[in-house]
Amino acid sequence: MRGGFKRDLRRWRRRSRTVRAARLLLPVAMIGLLGAASGQVVWRTVTAAERAPERPQAQIRMLNPRFFGQSSEGRAFLITARSAVRDDADLKRVLLDDPTLTLGTDEPKPTRVTSKNGVYREDTLKLVLRGDVRMDDGGGYRFASDEAFVDTKTGVITGETLLQGEGPTGQVKSNAYSVYDKGDRIVFRGGVKTRLDRVDGDGN
Repeated sequence: MRGGFKRDLRRWRRRSRTVRAARLLLPVAMIGLLGAASGQVVWRTVTAAERAPERPQAQIRMLNPRFFGQSSEGRAFLITARSAVRDDADLKRVLLDDPTLTLGTDEPKPTRVTSKNGVYREDTLKLVLRGDVRMDDGGGYRFASDEAFVDTKTGVITGETLLQGEGPTGQVKSNAYSVYDKGDRIVFRGGVKTRLDRVDGDGN
């Protein structure tokens, strides 16, 4: 009788220890499962964001745009282009395709400048022209260069690149140039070479 009682007591003690261990391990296991589930959710969210393709921002494109303005001396100018795109990072910056600048739109002999590409800032009214730049002063003189920087507020055109020009009085070549006073004064700089044509008294 006493031996059976001892066996029952040992079995009860073993069950008691098992129950206590289960009570301790169960909360730990639940916390571990919750942590694993949360980590899986976070991981799926991060990987999904990495896999998701970036949506391209819609560009503001204009066809046959026209920009009007006046210089500080009241000289009207007009900028046109085949097409234009606003810079997404700077909406005041406009990228131009095949632009044409006309200085003195209300004058009998306006100055016209064309190029393949251009950048116009609507806040500073400055225009950068690049690629096959062609200038015509309206008086028979034509110039060609790779770039031109135009300040439409002052009407000054400058370029730090090779320029070739021709007109009624001859030809000129230089490494840099500046155009002032509505095209009446042109300063050539660096490696200037000229060829003057002889003009007689009759203007021939």
